[in-house]
Amino acid sequence: MTWQKVADLSGLPENGLVRLTTSSGEILLIRMGEKLFATQLNCTHESDDLSGGALEEGKLVCGFHYATFDPATGEALGHPDGGGTATALRTYAVRAENGEVLVDA
Repeated sequence: MTWQKVADLSGLPENGLVRLTTSSGEILLIRMGEKLFATQLNCTHESDDLSGGALEEGKLVCGFHYATFDPATGEALGHPDGGGTATALRTYAVRAENGEVLVDA
């Protein structure tokens, strides 16, 4: 595992989505209260940027065609509006340590 600091925990919105760059590329960091998750940045439906989406009832919702995902596992939970399919998102290990957010990406 190659853990890298990507943010300060205090700088993250309490319930929000943040687009970040790691040494491997861009990812989506998700904070839901005290829980942290990290996934690939782009939706598997049409590659739209998920940082423009929302968190609703514990689900990550793409802001373009409303595909829904489980932020913890990346599992696709709902298909996009207008047809098509979404597959699971790639997820990354993430942790908070001494006020810093670390991701293995």
